[in-house]
This record gives sequence, structure tokens and C-alpha cells, in this order.
Amino acid sequence: MKASKRWAAVALCAALALVLAACGLGDVSSSDAMAFVQGNLDAYYLGQYNEDYLTLMDMTAEEAAEDHAWNIEAEAEIMMDAFEMYPTETTTAKMEELVEEIYSHSKYEVKSADKLGDGSYAVSVSVYPIDILVQYTSSTDYPAIWENLLMEYGIYTQEDLDAMSDSDYEAMEDAYADAIIQGIRDLIPSIGYEAEQSVVLQLQLEDNVYTPVETDWQNLDAMVVDYSGQYAE
Repeated sequence: MKASKRWAAVALCAALALVLAACGLGDVSSSDAMAFVQGNLDAYYLGQYNEDYLTLMDMTAEEAAEDHAWNIEAEAEIMMDAFEMYPTETTTAKMEELVEEIYSHSKYEVKSADKLGDGSYAVSVSVYPIDILVQYTSSTDYPAIWENLLMEYGIYTQEDLDAMSDSDYEAMEDAYADAIIQGIRDLIPSIGYEAEQSVVLQLQLEDNVYTPVETDWQNLDAMVVDYSGQYAE
């Protein structure tokens, strides 16, 4: 199962507090709540920054792009860890490019925003999990890639492995990562989506400030790309 991403909750809450501070309960509308969620998802996953979102957040496209870059880096770390890749500079850069490409296919819909009795908002979102990693792991014996590389490099024992130079070892690790990254990339033309998943993102109102509930965002984030097939029909 996919690890929980270290969602930028502190940054999100700080930004939301600045733009959705409410002097009165009527100051923030359902449209504002939906625009925040839609804009945030578009920024984080698609790298798209619409004017309504930027105005609502009182930020520039350049600032929003920093959030997008952070999200790409965080997902790349998770994906490298999932496939037990050694995060060399070369592999990290290639994985970030792959994640950017996968994320460009993100599919979700902000359905509605309902105001709760305490003034908070519950924003309903449908997510369609991307299936590319499930396609890859179900069709490829990727652990065998490492085993084959060990043989190619003449590594048969732990002593052989320990005797490798740092440069040779990193080259072998990069070769392992390259094979997996290319294998996943080859499946992008056949990328698909699994069963629709519903999640509710709550924007809590406290002391006239709306802040997102971190665990809600983490739940949604775990659905965007399926790592284990848990969302397959």
C-alpha cells in the first residue's frame, strides 16, 4: 500500500488562514470552498494555476508552482521507496520527470461544498485512481531486474557486494532504477483509471479561520495513484 505522503499541511493551513479568514460566517461561500479545493488539486497534481484560485489564495503562479514542485518531489521519494531504489541524483531527477508525467493524467471532480452546523465546510470530491503502477507490477517481475544485474556485475555474495566501489554500486543502482522507470513510462499510453472513489475534505472553522483537516487530504492523496490495486474493481 502506498505510504502516506507528507502533505504540506502546515503550508496549506497557513495559506488558507490568510485568504479564508472570516470576519463573519457569511464571508466565505460554498463557491469559495470549492474553488480552494479545485485550485489546490489542480496546482498540486496538474501544475495548473487558474486565476480564481490565485486570487483566492492571494498568491502568484510562481508561488503556486513551488507547491507543485514540492508535491512532485514528495511523490518521487515515495515511488523510489516503493520500488526500493537507491535515490542517486540521476535516479531522483528521472523519477521526478516520470511522476510529473503520471500526475498530468490525474482525474478528479470537485462535486459540492456543504456548510455544516458549526460553519465549517464539507467538500465532496470524486477521485479516479491511476492504474499505471498496478499495470506494471502485475506484468513485470521487477525484483528479478536486481537479481539479473547482480549476475551481470559478477556479484554472487555479500562479500562481492561489499567490495564494489561506490561508483560501480551507484551505476548498478541507476541501471536498476532506469529499467523500472522505463518500464513504467512505456505503459503511459495505456494508462487507465480504477473505480471512482469518494472523499470528503473538511474545512474547519475555528476562531474565524478555515483550516483543512490534514487526514482528509492524505486520504485523497493516497487515491490519486494506486500502488497496490486496492481500488481496482
